[in-house]
Amino acid sequence: MSKAIDRERFVALLNERFPEVAAQIDDISEGLLHLEMATFSRATQAAIDSQDEEAVKRHFRFIDEVFRDAAPDVENAVNVSYLEHLRFEGRKAGPTKARGLLPPRLHQALIELEEYLANLHGGSADA
Repeated sequence: MSKAIDRERFVALLNERFPEVAAQIDDISEGLLHLEMATFSRATQAAIDSQDEEAVKRHFRFIDEVFRDAAPDVENAVNVSYLEHLRFEGRKAGPTKARGLLPPRLHQALIELEEYLANLHGGSADA
């Protein structure tokens, strides 16, 4: 079993795989896991909005690898500051059908998150 991916490892991997995204982490966000994760989420959303299917796949593969070995705080950040903020429908989401590009582990996490939020707000995940 590999060592859990903590905040420092997440940032190191982000710098290695997506240096252009890591460069967007400003001095206000630096050191704050959820803000750093949100920076990556915004980059993923930009790829979804521009219908760049290959970039979306690369982003999803990366975050799936992180999620697989995530320390509890990083797992929480993937759910709260990454998945929860992605828009898979709407005018800009376009024909990439980004939701369908999610690896199975992330797809299941998204379903569970949507169910949790629906229950929290008194609705159903299907609504």
